[in-house]
Amino acid sequence: MKIAVIGDTHGRIENIRRELKTIKPELIFFTGDFLSDAKRIYHHLGVTLHAVAGNCDFHDSGPAERILDLEGKRFYMVHGHQYGVKNSVNSLYYRGLELNADVVLFGHTHIPFCEQIEDIWLINPGSPSRPRLDKKGSYALLYLEKGKIEVGIEYI
Repeated sequence: MKIAVIGDTHGRIENIRRELKTIKPELIFFTGDFLSDAKRIYHHLGVTLHAVAGNCDFHDSGPAERILDLEGKRFYMVHGHQYGVKNSVNSLYYRGLELNADVVLFGHTHIPFCEQIEDIWLINPGSPSRPRLDKKGSYALLYLEKGKIEVGIEYI
């Protein structure tokens, strides 16, 4: 299964929408900030979408966190501002441990991050439209097959 992980679009979806049309993911995870963009992308592509709200979304626009079990792997999604991810991923890592997560997906920093700590993948797709520290936008591409995870950051 090919999964695109995006977030922090902040009202600008043209580039990522075009990219997603090209790569044709089977599933999209949206890590928050402009949840309305995720709904617009869903409308254009019709791909299954799982999303959480971020600190720039209205508090009632969607869930603050989500847990999904897919192909024997547990995914925990959260925007990340609740765990101070701009300073450290430690609190988020421990929350992932607490939830028995295999993959923790987060955003907020606009900086891509993809690292396996012990047995937990911590993945931040960065931002496809408002990147920090780099001129290129980014998203994460995750392959999940028979319980095996392969993941990387893609630049657009």
